[in-house]
Amino acid sequence: MTMHPAIGYAIVTQEIQERVRDAERRRFLKEHPDQIVRRAPGRWMRLVRRILPFRASPRSHQAPCETATAR
Repeated sequence: MTMHPAIGYAIVTQEIQERVRDAERRRFLKEHPDQIVRRAPGRWMRLVRRILPFRASPRSHQAPCETATAR
């Protein structure tokens, strides 16, 4: 069974409009990074953070590396 050309055209036009809207949103966010506000963590993220505590840097708990000496 094939798709009617009008339906195919509608789908393609909708996808193009979505891509244009997404590109415009990315452009706006790139031009106005000071207006981005991080939202508060939701119920699931609070639960995940309670179960798995977040570490700032996994390498911060390792011993410092010694520098190699030339022979």
